[in-house]
Amino acid sequence: RTFCDILWCAARYGAGYYDYVMFGFYDMNGKQRDTYLTRVRNKKVCELMNQPGYGDEFDDKLRFNVRFADFLGRRTLNAAAATPDELSAFLQGLDCFFAKPSRGTCGNGIEKLRTADWPDAEKLLAYLKEKGLDVLEEPLAQHPDMAKLHPQSVNTMRIVTDRVGDTVHIAYIVVKIGRGDGFCDNSGQGGVLCRVDPETGKIISPATDDYFNVYDRHPDTGVEFVGYQLPMVPEAIALAKEAAHEIPQVAHVGWDMAITPTGPAIIEGNDFPGTDLCQLAPFYPEKEGLWPYYKKLLHW
Repeated sequence: RTFCDILWCAARYGAGYYDYVMFGFYDMNGKQRDTYLTRVRNKKVCELMNQPGYGDEFDDKLRFNVRFADFLGRRTLNAAAATPDELSAFLQGLDCFFAKPSRGTCGNGIEKLRTADWPDAEKLLAYLKEKGLDVLEEPLAQHPDMAKLHPQSVNTMRIVTDRVGDTVHIAYIVVKIGRGDGFCDNSGQGGVLCRVDPETGKIISPATDDYFNVYDRHPDTGVEFVGYQLPMVPEAIALAKEAAHEIPQVAHVGWDMAITPTGPAIIEGNDFPGTDLCQLAPFYPEKEGLWPYYKKLLHW
């Protein structure tokens, strides 16, 4: 019976089997299911709002860091093209740094390296080349209210912008929080997610992870999620809206935003933000997804 229901949801609503589980379709009626931005519908949104040929401006972190340098709030280095002297100059004064593959996703492949462990710049360049780590970034200091959630990771907000003409709309905001000893906030690396109210900047849902566990408090720090006030959310929204005008051909973008003691800083942009972060079942007890928002926005 469940298998047949999954097939029906695929045919009727464009929902993949993972959508069926993530959104909680097994516990909804047809009217509720029809409000969700499913896999197929999301593809239509991306195809309409984002012109083909511009994906590398976001998917290639080296290109992204050059194009959006004014939004990053930190120094970066192209390790694939750097000389030993340029690398030594970049590492000057840093206790640690992040090394990333230029096309990594979900935090995969990222390493946090101690500068003291690499006194020889040529050996470090050889290691980075061997590992395919092309992007180096200096660490960001977190705002105390973000660090309180989980101090070991840089916790970020995913802010999705939709630009129609000269107006930029905010589709949703979620906050991504690390766990344990992990330095990544991605749920794919063990982190948790919460829904955020764009108007107040407060967390308005319990947290969940990739295994559909639900947490009222952070399992490590004990911080209660619902009602927690995130810092500088209006400033983060303003920065995301400003960045949304940078590449006019790409109008639908998910920005991962860190909050430093002095203001927001963009970690990366995603031209295919997906549907999983924003519509997880614990986030929407009212069982209403984002499809009505996009139908209204795009006059469908």
